[in-house]
Amino acid sequence: MSDAEKLAIIQTEFDRLYDPSHPVRNHLETLDSVEDVRIICEALKR
Repeated sequence: MSDAEKLAIIQTEFDRLYDPSHPVRNHLETLDSVEDVRIICEALKR
C-alpha cells in the first residue's frame, strides 16, 4: 500500500470520527465530566 493510499484511509477515518454527530467525538468531548478522569488530569498537571 502506498503512502498516498495510507494517508487517504487515515483522512477518511479522521473525517468520520471528527463528525460532530459521531459518538466517539461526543464522548471524548465530555470525558472530563467523569470524576476519575478529572482526578487523573489534575494529578498530571502537578
